[in-house]
Amino acid sequence: MRDRFGRPLTSLRVSATDRCNLNCFYCHYEGFCALSERRMSAREIGQIVGLAAEFGVKKVKLTGGEPLLRSDIVDVVAAIADQPIDELSMSTNGTLLADRADELAEVGLNRVNISVDTLNPETYVQITGKRLLTEALRGIDAAIEAGLTPVKLNMVVLAGVNDGEIERMISYANEREVILQFIELLRTPTNEQIFSRYHRGLDDIERELGRRAVRVETRHLMHNRKKYILNGGEVEVVKPMDNTEFCMHCTRLRLTPDGYLKPCLLRNDNLVDVLSPLRAEDTEAARAAFREAVMQREPYFKS
Repeated sequence: MRDRFGRPLTSLRVSATDRCNLNCFYCHYEGFCALSERRMSAREIGQIVGLAAEFGVKKVKLTGGEPLLRSDIVDVVAAIADQPIDELSMSTNGTLLADRADELAEVGLNRVNISVDTLNPETYVQITGKRLLTEALRGIDAAIEAGLTPVKLNMVVLAGVNDGEIERMISYANEREVILQFIELLRTPTNEQIFSRYHRGLDDIERELGRRAVRVETRHLMHNRKKYILNGGEVEVVKPMDNTEFCMHCTRLRLTPDGYLKPCLLRNDNLVDVLSPLRAEDTEAARAAFREAVMQREPYFKS
């Protein structure tokens, strides 16, 4: 199914919970703004993903908060994996992953993105407010051992905080044969002070990666994102979403923890309730909610 701008719907980001065990100062909370106290069960998440698949969704990513805080996260993964989709991934901070990676892989999780902005314990505390770097690194190793492929490390580059660790992060990722993503801090309607203080452009990093790369690939289905193949490693550079290039190629829809379809990360004024009709066993109304949400999709930044 395509929206009014001709963009297909191919992926769904499911916020399994709004809770997190870290307190990263730059977090945008997936743009989540709770409208109710209700929360979706594992079965309901699976049902909603099944409806999404009817409209062309092939890829699902579990996000949070921190999705591993759900005690039934294995059931959530199994319920989604049981739907006719091609890929199920998870974004996590990794601190709770070490003891769950094998089981998650067994029930259908394909790959994982792990947020680790620094390898320095004190800088980790500065960013997250918690002393859990050792647990996060254990989670990375567990994901590799469980065969989750690919494992991607997400590093939000922050001016004056962790931007001196670029080479160290590249070496760490290369040693473990995982993909490293340098992510530029996103500007949102609510983070102007944080953005002005910590934003760090990635153009110079990207030029240096281009100079060193043995091959550069352009991911046309990922907003022309560049992938730099280095000797022994792979690095991607993720530019911020607040631009027309990203918006005009967006294929995502989001599902909030309280069961609303969210057409855009940066908006909360056009959410569509899909959980209520589902609980009323009105499948056609739930399908109608999807159609409405897709038609509500529009580029936040227009050319």
